[in-house]
Amino acid sequence: MTQARPHPDLWYPIAQLLAALRQLLRATAPEAFAQIALDARAHLAAITAMVRRYIHILAADITLPPRAISPPTDHLAERTRSRGGRRDYLFPLIESPSKPSRATLGKDPPELQWAILMEAAQRLVSVMANPAPHALRLARALRRCTGEALRELPVRWSVIRRIGPVVDTLLLRLDQLARPKAWAGIDTS
Repeated sequence: MTQARPHPDLWYPIAQLLAALRQLLRATAPEAFAQIALDARAHLAAITAMVRRYIHILAADITLPPRAISPPTDHLAERTRSRGGRRDYLFPLIESPSKPSRATLGKDPPELQWAILMEAAQRLVSVMANPAPHALRLARALRRCTGEALRELPVRWSVIRRIGPVVDTLLLRLDQLARPKAWAGIDTS
């Protein structure tokens, strides 16, 4: 199995945006978070989409060994029970279809919103600190999965309006590299 290249040309801009978001959140008192909440959530959504696409790019570079012959079905059920079943990961690598926003979005106390965004930003930092295991996990999941792993639009239009052209351009570049088949017929010049 070969390791994924780190793609520093993509990693550094994402890391800088994430560091800027974390710095903004640290500099803001949790009580005053309501004033920057919409912009902070928009940037977090864009950075999350970027990190996910970055991991997809790394996973595409991984060559997995051929699959092992699966054990008989009765042993498989026993193995699943002994492992404890499904694992929950802190960062889902495959995007689920878009859902309507929650009715309480933005109505929670600013301190709670601030804490949730801070925790989400910290999860992204941990993924970016060591992306190789996430890329390997995604490569294995994509080998089993046949459907689309990424949404057609990385983030909603309401988010794109708030993030600015530089972030939008980087997001589109990452989406183009993560979903080359979808971008194959589009002239990006």
